Amino acid sequence: MGKASRIKRERSNIVSVTHEPEVPKNWPDGHVDVDLTGIEDDECIVVTIHGVRHYLHTTTAHELSKKLTSRIQEWDRGAKALGAPGVLDAD
Repeated sequence: MGKASRIKRERSNIVSVTHEPEVPKNWPDGHVDVDLTGIEDDECIVVTIHGVRHYLHTTTAHELSKKLTSRIQEWDRGAKALGAPGVLDAD
């Protein structure tokens, strides 16, 4: 098999969109996990969301963490302003 057909086959198996399952499965471990990769890997962190692994450099993982934290804080403020419990501890 040539390189082009191997790449095409690999790309056809890529999951590009995931959604929360209708029924939680093994919360939270069945939804998200974060591990360090092996020494032989170029990336340092592997984030698994709904079974899809994302290999990241530490700089990318750190930026993702900052952006997630910012958006979660923004969402939490809005939810609490509307009377919902939010997800963050009370300040």
